[in-house]
This record gives sequence, C-alpha cells and structure tokens, in this order.
Amino acid sequence: MSRIGTPTGPPQVPAWVMHANEAVERVYLVLRVNLFGMLLSLLGLVVLGAAPAAVAAADVFIAARHGAKVKVVPTMWASFRSHLVTANIRMLPLIIVQLGSASMLWIIIGGGAPNSLLTMVLAGLAVVSAAWSTLSVAVLTVVPRVRRQDVLVAWRLAILLPGALPMRFIALVLALAAWIVLCSFLWPLALLVGAATAIDGARTLLGLRTEILLEDLDRSRSVTV
Repeated sequence: MSRIGTPTGPPQVPAWVMHANEAVERVYLVLRVNLFGMLLSLLGLVVLGAAPAAVAAADVFIAARHGAKVKVVPTMWASFRSHLVTANIRMLPLIIVQLGSASMLWIIIGGGAPNSLLTMVLAGLAVVSAAWSTLSVAVLTVVPRVRRQDVLVAWRLAILLPGALPMRFIALVLALAAWIVLCSFLWPLALLVGAATAIDGARTLLGLRTEILLEDLDRSRSVTV
C-alpha cells in the first residue's frame, strides 16, 4: 500500500543541473547586454555611442557579479545617459591612439611599407601602443573607481595600471586577441555576444582586483600622511 503525499523526486537538484542553469542564464544575460549595447552605440552614431554603451554593459555585469538579477534595459539606459559625455571625454583620445596603431599595423602587414629595420621597429611600437591603449580603455570601462576621477587622474591611472598588474593585463591581451580571431571566423558569434563577452572578460580579470589595488594604495597613502 503506497503512502499518500510521499515525495517521489530526487532529494536535491544535481549540481550539474544547477551549473547548467547558471550557464544558460549567463549566456542569456550576455546576449541581451550585447544586443542592447549595439542599439545604444547606434543611438550615439557609433563614434559617440560606443564608449558609453561599453560602460553601460560593464555596469550590468558589475551589478550581476554576485548572481543578482539585473534589469538590463533600465540599467544600461540609465548608465548610458549618465556617462554619455564623461565616457567619451575619457576614452575617445585612447580609442584614437588604438585605431591609429591598428591602422599602422594593417599597412605594414599589407605590404604598404618598405621592409626595413625602421619599419619593424615602428611595427613593434604600434603593437605595444595598440595593446596598451586597449588595456587603458578596458580599465576605464570596467573599473568605476577610475571612471569617477577627474579626467587627467583617470587618464594617468588608466595608463599606469597595466604596469601594476602585468600578468592580468597580459592575460587579457591574449584572451582578447584569441576572441577577436574566433569572432572573425564566426561572425554570427561576434554579432550576438562578441563585444559583451569581451567586456565581461575584462571585468572578470581586472574589475575587482584593480579596485582592491586602488583601495590598498589609498590606505597606504593615508597611513603615510
């Protein structure tokens, strides 16, 4: 004779089911952030929309880093409006350096420059400049503490911080390079989750660790004073 009301299911949900569900939710979050970020970039005619849209995406990932539920559209829209001017002022000069370095590399690789020692030196400088400016833009995007500083202080921190955490920044450069190569072959992947995945990766590698470093520097400065 069977007992009435006795549970027949498993005593608890398997761990792999929980992890799979978290992974699906994360991919869904990245997808929404990427698509709405593209809309915000187009709203700013790309040139003036890309920087605040990237900051808005980073703010969503920062808010969701402890598993909290985040309303993507309201959060990104509020962040986009708040950082429309400040993000462009802080990032556009670095983005111009980044694009200039990438253009020089493109010309050299395409054979548009003579094959000489000077050209190789310029190519090396262009690689370093492109990588460093990319890292500086990443700092300004994913570290709110740097964004809140005055323009000159924010630029100085964004330029110097890659040297303070070299291993993390090297890992970010390599990860971004691999991701760009992968997205160049799988363009639907780039369209759906490309930029948001890069921003989330930068936030994972740099965000919290950089905040802790800056807090330690503030504490040491206060003790010295």
